[in-house]
Amino acid sequence: MAFLEANKHFKREDSSIFLSSAATLLELHAYSLVEIALSHELLSSPKTLNQEYYLLLAKLHMLKESSKKLRATLNSHRSEPYQPCWLGFTWTYSLPSGESKGARDNYERTLSYEAPAPDTHSIRLRLASIYLQLQQYSAAKKMFLLACMNSPSCITWLGVGISCYRLGELSEAEQALSEANILNNTDPEVWGYLSLVCLKTSRKLEAEQSYKYALRVGLKDADLLGEIKSIQKEVGFGDSGF
Repeated sequence: MAFLEANKHFKREDSSIFLSSAATLLELHAYSLVEIALSHELLSSPKTLNQEYYLLLAKLHMLKESSKKLRATLNSHRSEPYQPCWLGFTWTYSLPSGESKGARDNYERTLSYEAPAPDTHSIRLRLASIYLQLQQYSAAKKMFLLACMNSPSCITWLGVGISCYRLGELSEAEQALSEANILNNTDPEVWGYLSLVCLKTSRKLEAEQSYKYALRVGLKDADLLGEIKSIQKEVGFGDSGF
């Protein structure tokens, strides 16, 4: 996750003994000692606090599940010049509140920096997922493909497959989903979307087999299941119950 990588963006030699100690203690989940270290930093240099201090403070609030304090810390520094790690951390924790468009804009800004953000791959995946939520399928496809080039996985190829399917690019969707299936042949979403592709391309036996296997490996996504069943009824095949 981005918050675990963020400290790597700062040079340890630039940190005070209190910030270095706080970072180490945070990894050990010694939260009360982190608070003491940050308090000493605040007392020793109240006018020269840098982003490392506020990043550590934000992480502490997040790990302690102090959502109000976390938001207050993040919001109080929105106007300052951001470093990539701060932007990535900030907008990771905007997502649960439904701020998809704001998160999209700030992830894009994070990736535009010349100095790469920590855990760029994860940021690309989050941005691509936001594009899917916002139905920006061309942008999602491009971002998932970049993620595939950096570190191909079932998740990245599934993202490409979903994007292509939504764009009506069924041949490309099937190729991407097949790549995802090679990397993990027990992912229920992959089998679900393969079933959709087969339904759309009138391949009765394959549509039924893909659907059966999706259920067998535990497809639970209600929206995806509803879409599959709707198209099955429309075309009249794809489920052995017909």
